[in-house]
Amino acid sequence: IVLLHGWSGSMEYFKENAALQSLGQKGLRVVRYDHRFHGRSDKPDHGMHVARLAADLRDVMQQLDLSDVTLVGTSMGAAVIWSYIELFGSDKISKAVVVDQAPLQNKLDDWSFGSKGCYDEKTLKNLQNELANNFSAFAQGNYDCCVSIPLSEDLKKLVIDETLLCSGPQLGRLMADHTQLDWRSLLPTIEIPFLNCVGGNSGCFPLEGTRRVGELMKSCKTVTFKEANHW
Repeated sequence: IVLLHGWSGSMEYFKENAALQSLGQKGLRVVRYDHRFHGRSDKPDHGMHVARLAADLRDVMQQLDLSDVTLVGTSMGAAVIWSYIELFGSDKISKAVVVDQAPLQNKLDDWSFGSKGCYDEKTLKNLQNELANNFSAFAQGNYDCCVSIPLSEDLKKLVIDETLLCSGPQLGRLMADHTQLDWRSLLPTIEIPFLNCVGGNSGCFPLEGTRRVGELMKSCKTVTFKEANHW
């Protein structure tokens, strides 16, 4: 099982997941890592593209000699999975789980179910400005947007502190790529089974957007968690 965190997150977001810890105790190998530009991974001045993160995933899988993999991608981590499949195929993947990600964040004439906060050039520029000039406030606001079920103060601090390990301007450049990627034509071509987990109280996406993932795919079960937010 390979765990892929979302934009502005880190592998530490999976730290307290008791179910995943249980899988590890049963002999399943559970791998988590920080995307580049996130957490404790390198932060070069190039490569702010989802496709680059997908290539990094391929490198991790090759380095660890992984096959028969279950990928779990939360938020942007879902886009990394889709990009990986588009670029490298699914031979080494047995199944995948995606969590609260629409197939397109931007809004278009034929698509109104994108992100609630970043969905066109104006809202992207506003986000990039906050990331560059008021990153601490962004980290707090992002937490407030994405979490509704109360967390302990220690876990809340961890979530915010992990965001602050990122570079705000780099996150802005990565979001410029992520938000305009349209996966709607790719999803019907994917053959492996997917589980699509939807936050019923998501601060990031309307239900129609995240549920569309399951509607577009050949073999996908969608489960809605009524009280869950984006995280």
